[in-house]
Amino acid sequence: MEAHLDGLTLVQRTLVKAYATSIMGKVRTIDDVKPENLKSYVELEIAERLITTLS
Repeated sequence: MEAHLDGLTLVQRTLVKAYATSIMGKVRTIDDVKPENLKSYVELEIAERLITTLS
């Protein structure tokens, strides 16, 4: 289920999930994501969560 996070370290996976939660809760924006290379993973995480809620 987390195939979109393959290749990331445990710390990076945790950051991606935390950023996704913060963005979905409207606490942060995608521009707040650091390091920059995690932005696409955060976007994928948010998309996967939204798709899951629609299913």
